[in-house]
Amino acid sequence: MTTRTVLAVLMMMAVLLLASACSSVDGLTGENSAQAQAEPTSTPVPTAAIAARPTYTVQRGTVEEVFTFTGRWQPRDQLTLSFPINGTVRQVNVRRGDAVTAGELLADFDVSDLEAQLSSAEIRLESALANVDSSEVGGIQSVENAQIALANARLSLENTKAGSPWTGVASARLQVESAERALEEAQRSYNEALSHPENPASTVDNAYQQVLNAQQQLESAQIGYFSSAQNYNNHSYNVQQSENAVLQAEINLQRAIEEAAGGVSDENVRTIQLEIDQIRQQIIESSLYAPIDGVILEVSIAPGDSVQAYNTVIVIALPEPKEVIATLAISDASRLSVGMTGACQVVNRPETAVGCAVRAIPLSSRDADQTTRLAAALPADVPENQLVEVTLPLEVREDVLWLPPSVIRTFQNRTFVVLDTPDGPRTVDVTLGLQTDERVEIASGVSEGDVVIAP
Repeated sequence: MTTRTVLAVLMMMAVLLLASACSSVDGLTGENSAQAQAEPTSTPVPTAAIAARPTYTVQRGTVEEVFTFTGRWQPRDQLTLSFPINGTVRQVNVRRGDAVTAGELLADFDVSDLEAQLSSAEIRLESALANVDSSEVGGIQSVENAQIALANARLSLENTKAGSPWTGVASARLQVESAERALEEAQRSYNEALSHPENPASTVDNAYQQVLNAQQQLESAQIGYFSSAQNYNNHSYNVQQSENAVLQAEINLQRAIEEAAGGVSDENVRTIQLEIDQIRQQIIESSLYAPIDGVILEVSIAPGDSVQAYNTVIVIALPEPKEVIATLAISDASRLSVGMTGACQVVNRPETAVGCAVRAIPLSSRDADQTTRLAAALPADVPENQLVEVTLPLEVREDVLWLPPSVIRTFQNRTFVVLDTPDGPRTVDVTLGLQTDERVEIASGVSEGDVVIAP
């Protein structure tokens, strides 16, 4: 085969290969064209419904501003006790809730240092008296007798103070209050009997007799109270007499010392005797006694505590009557007034709810008693110191239009609401009255039954 023949064969083979490739390309192009001409299929996308805004209807009713706080169910008549001097507590003989009697030792200070000081001063006094130019033993004996007389006078004074009839006065006062309530109840019953003409005469006569009996009981209770008050005044007079006796004994001791010194006042003797008197007084003041028959409400000291003079360490009270006692900020207490009424209930026990009235409030931060007190008649099973919830209405608007605070809108000193009307939403300005957390009084701008759209 010649070279020309070989070239011809190769050219024919190249032509065949080119034709085959073109045929493949045409097939692919036709398929893509068919796909391009086919219409695309659409897939629907769900659309969420637009949520409607809540609406509120203008209603007529009561808008009430209420002040709620908590207090403790505690005895009404309380006394705070304190030591008149500084000291370290040696023993405490009572705990919260203990019943005590007048004159009972409640607590005292460690007086070992004072007793040592007293022994040392007495030794120095004996030495000073020995150095006084006095040849008569009777002079020294007179000083000793005067010292004993002074000590006895001081003991008598403390004993007189401990015998305070204060509990009798308080008990008599409670009897008067009970008799007054009984008379009021009898008078109401009598008036009720008179208001029903169909009642027989015997019923009216019996009710009237009950009034007379209640009046007699009240008079008797008042006489008892006056008698107890007189006893208390007599006790105060006895205390003053005992104090005068102590003063007289001190004067007698000073005179005895001067006489023992041969009529010459020895300054050293007087100084030591004054020191002894002061130490003995501190020993007396280092003991704290119960002034009344009562119950211990609070004990804020323990053995080993250092106590400052006149700081309250124990609170004692008469067991009855009890009342709700709360400690409020002056700004909150100033919103209340004596005589304001509300409701009191044991916390989480709505079945115990009763009416209550404000009895006392602190007028300023300088008042000695910073507590707010409310009279109430809670059930007898409510224990002492129980937490009590108090609800007092501060301001009440009745028969007024109101809306919830959430629908009131403000913008650039403008207060308005949006009404839902048949013609579409409409903005109207409103004037607000009393505002609370749940209701707002609408003084003008809307009418009862209007529908308001919330923001």
